[in-house]
Order: sequence, then C-alpha cells, then structure tokens
Amino acid sequence: MRRKILILTFMTLLLSGCSAEVNLEIVDDRINESTVITAYENAIYSKEILRTSFRNYIPAFARDVIVDTMPDEEFPDVSYYEKSETDLGNGYLFNYKYTFNIDEYEEARTVKDGFRSYNISYDRSNNKLTLSTDNEGIIYFNDYPSLDEVIINIKTDYLVEDNNADRKDGNTYTWVFTKDSNKSINMVINMENNSNNVLGIDNGVIIIIVSLVIIAFIVFIFLMIKNNKNNKL
Repeated sequence: MRRKILILTFMTLLLSGCSAEVNLEIVDDRINESTVITAYENAIYSKEILRTSFRNYIPAFARDVIVDTMPDEEFPDVSYYEKSETDLGNGYLFNYKYTFNIDEYEEARTVKDGFRSYNISYDRSNNKLTLSTDNEGIIYFNDYPSLDEVIINIKTDYLVEDNNADRKDGNTYTWVFTKDSNKSINMVINMENNSNNVLGIDNGVIIIIVSLVIIAFIVFIFLMIKNNKNNKL
C-alpha cells in the first residue's frame, strides 16, 4: 500500500474555533507532554465530524510521517501519542500524551511543527537544560486561521535560573500565544538542583526536623514546669 504524506501538523484543526494547551512536565530525564485541544461544533462541523477528524494515531516524532489511511491505523516501529477524548456537549476536548526522553525532545512533533527555529539542549557536563525558540510566535496560526490561542505550560521542580514566561504559578511557567504574538520562549533549568531543596536537603525533611525540634522543646518546657511544681511542694 502506498503511503500518502499529508500536509498536516500535529493538530488537525478545522475551521471551527479551537484552542490548544501544551503541558510539559520535566521529571528526572523525562519530559511528559500533554497537548489538550478544545474544538466546538458549529453549523458546518457537527460533533461527529469533529470526533472523527482528529486522528487516533499521530506519530510523536516529526521524523515519522502522518499517513492518510481510512480508517486511521497505526504502523509498526512508530511511536504514537496516546489519545483520549472528553465529550463537552457542544464539542470535544482531545488530549494527546507522550513521555519523551529529555535527549530526544528536540525531535518531538509539537516542537518541529510549532516553531520555525528552536534550541533544546541538555548539557550533562553542567546539568543545564536550555529551551529557546525564535521570536516569531507559533506557526500553527498561519496554517489554521481559526486557532484562537495556544497556551504552553512548563512545570518543573528543578531550579529555573532564567525564563521569560508571561506568568508563573508555583513551579509552573506559562506562555500565552495568539495570532499577533511575536515573542519567544526562553528557559534555563539547573537539573542538578531541585527548587524544593535547601542546602541539598529536601524541604519535607526540613519540616520533619523542625517539627521534632518543636515537639522536643514543648516536652522540655512541660517537664520543667512540672519539676518546678514538685519542688514547691
């Protein structure tokens, strides 16, 4: 069977209004990626058309082409995103998940198809992970005019030494892209130092130690008071 290469990127976005949220979590030597796409039905695209238009098998790596088959099917030796869907009543929420080794994330389809130029490098000599893109925004907007917004969240417990995120909530850094966004993503992460560590000791351990010290102090005060009462008697 002849494989036909489609002019498709990661998201099979239709002419209906859509938004996408890319969630990355950096844990150890892995990057857990989850891309959530929200698509709503309209007068042209029914819910059934929406459901069947978002492919079940999308290769996680850009080196593997998306093959036009009916019905949608997978091929051997190809790594695919795990797809799930949620019925919203007037549309669907599609979620595509995959766990990448940190050294191979530069070949991820979302990155390759989303930006004109980028750099994802992990320098093991100093344990620094660098994530950067050009300042031309996301090219998905050129291919899909009805794509309204793309939100990129990067979550990590490691020490973030530099970033240009639009906002930060705890250990999650967020960039919001619209059609008119001419900006970049820049982030430097120290993979050796966990932001939950102080002097190399996990904060949880510190809390336990402090709690024990407080308890010991309370017991000491209680014993002193009791001893003073006995002496008065």
